[in-house]
Amino acid sequence: MMIRRYQPGDESAIWDVYFRATHESNSRDYHADLLNRWAPAHQDMREWRQRCIQKNPFVAIIEDRIVGMAELEEDGFVDCFYVSPDFQGQGVGSKMLARIESEAVEMNLSELTADVSLTAKEFFESRGFIVTEARSNVIIGHLAPNFAMSKRL
Repeated sequence: MMIRRYQPGDESAIWDVYFRATHESNSRDYHADLLNRWAPAHQDMREWRQRCIQKNPFVAIIEDRIVGMAELEEDGFVDCFYVSPDFQGQGVGSKMLARIESEAVEMNLSELTADVSLTAKEFFESRGFIVTEARSNVIIGHLAPNFAMSKRL
């Protein structure tokens, strides 16, 4: 497995990871209306490309296939952390998070923060993140709980 930064041309593969993880993995915890809002079937790929250029996500690659993506903001906020459903439970998320932590240390950050879905909460807790706030959001009429979490480095 290799973890590297986004490269132009990765957009469709990164979107596939984001879309599939949102719709397949999160479906046990969130209503389909929310999933469709978060990852629409007809995403504007020019907009997505601009996001990739701006955010410069890390991507996890196995056998020339992008199987994970994660973003690290300059302030230590971890955003858009997704692993393809076909590769969950195989260490992809752990390796991406280790890379993010290494990068954060190089950036002289003392803490990582994240807004974590109910689906991903256990993963982040098992890697040393703690819940700083539990949120009971209601979005478009559906319960959408998430958690503000942090980890000291």
